[in-house]
Amino acid sequence: MISQRDVERWFESPHYRKKCDWICIDQPKVIREWSKTHTIGQIMCSPEFKKPDWMADLPCLDVPQTWLTSVTKKPSHMGLMVVFERPTFNVSHLMRSTRTLVLDGIQDPGNMGTMIRAMVAFGCNNLCLTPNCVDPFHPKSVTASTGAIIHIQGIYYEQHWRDWITSTSHPIYVLDPLACHSIWDVSMGQPYVLVCGSEGRGIQSQLIQSVRIMPLSIPISDNMESLNAAMSVGIALNHLSRGLK
Repeated sequence: MISQRDVERWFESPHYRKKCDWICIDQPKVIREWSKTHTIGQIMCSPEFKKPDWMADLPCLDVPQTWLTSVTKKPSHMGLMVVFERPTFNVSHLMRSTRTLVLDGIQDPGNMGTMIRAMVAFGCNNLCLTPNCVDPFHPKSVTASTGAIIHIQGIYYEQHWRDWITSTSHPIYVLDPLACHSIWDVSMGQPYVLVCGSEGRGIQSQLIQSVRIMPLSIPISDNMESLNAAMSVGIALNHLSRGLK
């Protein structure tokens, strides 16, 4: 059984979180959807929480409301947390994907969640991450995605997509504010791989730098120096995905 201390460590330590084969979810929409298809390892709820019908016959570990508030740092926590088996994804989905987002060095969980939300909004199916990205299942990332993470077909780490990115026939576009070509120069509705690096350092991955890429900028007003990474990804995905079935 996963203890309260295990959960505390999961929230406190990124290193511990990445090692675990389980994740903590306290978003109602994600809990409800994942309960249909994912293995539940532990349910924790406060005495004040009113169980929905689907939970009526499931065992629940009673924990203080104050503990849930403290560990999640959410002053108005709903009183429920579910531990799920960490999702695994079939690499074959990536091989057939026509829309893929690759993130390099995205370390802010809020940005990660916002990008995942944009992916789902614009029909981008698969997410590839370099080793220095934040865990997409970080609680702040799940919150920022507003539950959209449940609709991602695949989340892959570098060991899973290394061979694929060197052999894909789809164009690889890299967001770069200094690029000569603009995102508007690219035809809409064609298969793509979109790459975004961190705002401060850009693309650091040697693997990405080793393949044939096309840097693209997003034209903006002279009154603004730059866009943040999440906003740039949303604009690019909106443009690239138009007309793509």
